[in-house]
Amino acid sequence: MTPKQFESEMNYLVARHMAECFLKQGFLTKTEFRKIDDFLIGAFTPLIGKLLTLSLDKSGDKSE
Repeated sequence: MTPKQFESEMNYLVARHMAECFLKQGFLTKTEFRKIDDFLIGAFTPLIGKLLTLSLDKSGDKSE
């Protein structure tokens, strides 16, 4: 992993963690969280973080 890839990965994970905190506190719905996560993936193009999102999508938790 290059330093640029590492920085993108860390920026994605920090931003995603913030969105997760908002989700847990009830400020976001799961649908809104998924939209934000999709945006963050496009903005930061993380390698590992994208795998995290894919595995969570396959977990089957689609409730609102």
